[in-house]
Amino acid sequence: MNMNALQDFISVITHGSFSAASRATMTPKASISRRIRQLEDELQTRLFERTNTGFTLTAEGTLLFERIKPLVNELNDIKTDMMEQTGSPSGKLRISVPPVIAFDTLGKLAARYRALYPLVELELIADSRLVDPIREGFDAVIRVNPMADEEMIGIKIFKETLIFVASPQYREQLALGDPLTELPFISIGTHWKPNQISTVLEGEPRHFNVNTELYISSPFITRSTLISGVGSALLPEALVADDIKAGRLLHLGVSEQPELILWCLYPSRRYVTGRLRAFIDLLKETFSQESSIHH
Repeated sequence: MNMNALQDFISVITHGSFSAASRATMTPKASISRRIRQLEDELQTRLFERTNTGFTLTAEGTLLFERIKPLVNELNDIKTDMMEQTGSPSGKLRISVPPVIAFDTLGKLAARYRALYPLVELELIADSRLVDPIREGFDAVIRVNPMADEEMIGIKIFKETLIFVASPQYREQLALGDPLTELPFISIGTHWKPNQISTVLEGEPRHFNVNTELYISSPFITRSTLISGVGSALLPEALVADDIKAGRLLHLGVSEQPELILWCLYPSRRYVTGRLRAFIDLLKETFSQESSIHH
């Protein structure tokens, strides 16, 4: 199959019409139409049904688009990378990130990435939804403690300890040592509803009875809620270290829950572009620096 014809086919679908594809690619409309007709002849099937308002894809056209779009994009990425061997990365880079990770850190990363690689169009999309990176066109996704997925491979970026913290208003209540003391608890991001939180503080195991009263998806809102005088929660050490030192939060120990591990994942079948490699390197460096600041 002719590579130019396949690229034209994708451009028509992506831009919504033959005319729009012609303008976007600066290719004569007649040339696009001719190559697509030749592609249909070669495949012995119709890819488009022409209508008064434009076109619709046939079932065969839809199948071809789903199969070749990732392949053509990958070939273009390889071509771009080969041309960039003596230059700077360029092109578009789409990354999905969860709201649970530090926005200020990603903001610093985005600013630095832009300064280092001005030819790359970086798009960071914060979404608590688990996107499908292959179907939705993401180069990579950043995830906390992700489930295993055979279609994805990744690099461990950062790990963080969970600290059990509480509002200072419970200081006297906890100091009394009443074993029946029950702390209001905020569950983050899930409907996990524990009855007890176990921690280690200064080498000694501790156990706290809790009653889940709030569910908040964001650790930043949770932190603000605690500082405002309500509840307890398990939060990343880097997020609460300064608050503990300043007395804004009570440190109740290191959680026995698994550590938070941040991964950068990308499709196992997709070529890793220079712009993505540069992003991953900067991601690891940025989170390493943040960790050293807070520790």
